Amino acid sequence: MNLSAIRALAVTVSMLVSNVCWSSPPIETAPEIPKDKGYFVKEIRDGLYWLTDGAYGTIFLVYSKGVIAVDPLPTLGPRYLKAISEVTDKPVTHVIYSHEHTDHIGAADLFPKNAIFIAHRETTAIVARRKDPRRPVPSVTFEKSYTLKAGKQILVLDYKGINHELGNIFIHAPRQKVLMLVDVVYPGFMPYKNLGIAEDVQGYIRAHSDALSYDFDVFVGGHVSRLGTRKDVETAAQFVNDLQSTATSVLGALDFPSYIKAHPANDKWNLHNEYEKELVEKCYADLLPKWTSRLADSETYLRDNCWAMIEAEIVELAPQQRIGTR
Repeated sequence: MNLSAIRALAVTVSMLVSNVCWSSPPIETAPEIPKDKGYFVKEIRDGLYWLTDGAYGTIFLVYSKGVIAVDPLPTLGPRYLKAISEVTDKPVTHVIYSHEHTDHIGAADLFPKNAIFIAHRETTAIVARRKDPRRPVPSVTFEKSYTLKAGKQILVLDYKGINHELGNIFIHAPRQKVLMLVDVVYPGFMPYKNLGIAEDVQGYIRAHSDALSYDFDVFVGGHVSRLGTRKDVETAAQFVNDLQSTATSVLGALDFPSYIKAHPANDKWNLHNEYEKELVEKCYADLLPKWTSRLADSETYLRDNCWAMIEAEIVELAPQQRIGTR
């Protein structure tokens, strides 16, 4: 190979490396939160920023004339606006609610009153019923999908049915290849108790495959101390499927009538609680060895998640719908 060919090859390799570095997800480590600020802000790419206090996290998108803010976190309050002012002097023109829960949008009243507030129709209806001055009622609502175009920036808001809560949406930044879905996937961590207090467990399960249908390599889950990746969502999907299979298995191995026969002298109301405890312990014992090294805080939240899945299997599904019984 002559010198010219070597130089040409070097240029090609350099361009490939540059492209890979640009499109690869961030390092899977939690940033150190500056104590004097109480928050950390960083650009993911192309005007899209991640903002976190170490327990909660959200995004905002800067465009030519302003800022689109997602989820005005009450744990940050006015510091959210301060973080925005660190990277741009443009005004907040839009505020997006992922869903209605106060722990994610409870500082919305601090944002400009003339901003356009956007949410799913169900979220808007719930917020209107709450009559909470901290959460202004959105003026723009949608049913299935809403594409927000501002300058050269785009955010696609999709509703695919109930999951964590009625009205909880997928927020996709296609140019930046970033997906935000709150309270479903906790990157690198066991889900919060009772599957993040999921309002509909079957919808919660489906939300994982819905998430993986998007083109993204950076994931924002609304919680924990770091950004996520597509691999984190895949791992979360594997866990929830394993959890559902295990719940079905322990239910199949011990039904309540059999448990009553084995404990004939006990009060049936209390006995059902004891029955659930036994199922949960069997589920926990089966899953903990497989997941404690893959998802942080498994020992803390796994029992609660076993209970939530077992209850959902009992009250939401017909027996033939359960995994392994078809």
